[in-house]
Amino acid sequence: MAAELAINAHARYFKHCLTMLPAETTSLDATRMTIAQLCLVGLATLGRLEDTLPEKRRAEMVEWIYAQQIPNGRGGYGGFRGGSLFGPHDRCEYEPANSGNLAATYSALCSLLLLGDDLSRVDKQAVVGAIRSLQQESGTFAPHPGTTERDPRFIYCACAISTILGDWSGVDKDAATRYIVGCCNYDGGLTQMPFQESHGGHLYCCIAGLSLMGRLDALPSRQRTLQWALFRQSGGYQGRANKAPDVCYSFWVGASIEILGGHDLVDSSAVVHFIQQCESTIGGLSKWPGYLPDPLHAALGIVGFSFHRPEQFPHISPELLLPASVVDRLQTLEIRRR
Repeated sequence: MAAELAINAHARYFKHCLTMLPAETTSLDATRMTIAQLCLVGLATLGRLEDTLPEKRRAEMVEWIYAQQIPNGRGGYGGFRGGSLFGPHDRCEYEPANSGNLAATYSALCSLLLLGDDLSRVDKQAVVGAIRSLQQESGTFAPHPGTTERDPRFIYCACAISTILGDWSGVDKDAATRYIVGCCNYDGGLTQMPFQESHGGHLYCCIAGLSLMGRLDALPSRQRTLQWALFRQSGGYQGRANKAPDVCYSFWVGASIEILGGHDLVDSSAVVHFIQQCESTIGGLSKWPGYLPDPLHAALGIVGFSFHRPEQFPHISPELLLPASVVDRLQTLEIRRR
């Protein structure tokens, strides 16, 4: 019998997270855009987005997302911020919280697409210009101005945004590719920066980024990288060598294996069993069995589960974390021709 998830409970969990989160998550308020994206992709993977969120609610979410778009000309930097924590743009006195952010922009665009929006109100020129200004000499990207934070996470965000908007003029692909190749480790894994420890999250950002750029052939040894990813399976997937498996790597490592063409080499039944062990009785999935659920592990665990049950769930693009039907719709959007 095919393995199943508690679909109704998970749909209720995501709906609840889009309405109210426990006090313990107060620190995440500035990243509400990412939480929204995770809940929406979780619902979409379950095939329950439209019946869980009525049309009026979806329209309200679209308006909230556009309200986080940085007004044209403000600080010379465009895109979306992570949430409305500091109030309307014209009343926000804390400038770092009122500027565009690559991760938030990626989440905003994905959320709008999942909600059925056509991105017609996105300031494409400002977003592409922001991407261009945030690329560093090393080839990597900063998430926003005025920070020393920069690594493959933001290369991925820049590549995903450019793919969605159909405009790569803000990305120096050669420089980004060189940075990623420099993160290739002796063991076949990928790192945050050269000479660090291989990590499943950075593996995904590098592999998906290269795939979106059409540069997978730049990997020194695709086979060795696939081997590193496959060796992360210990029931579920671990993020680093000698660590316990964690349900979020069902996506980070699992999607990397999908992109690299190694699906048939995975022990699918073991992955499915581990994810099921992480299901909560109240809905959602936790990092480890027996812990409390959260939106990130719930969404990524369900998407990771879907890779092993393609007959039960919509196909999710491992490169963009969007349903294939949404990726197909991208080609019809007017914004890509502007």
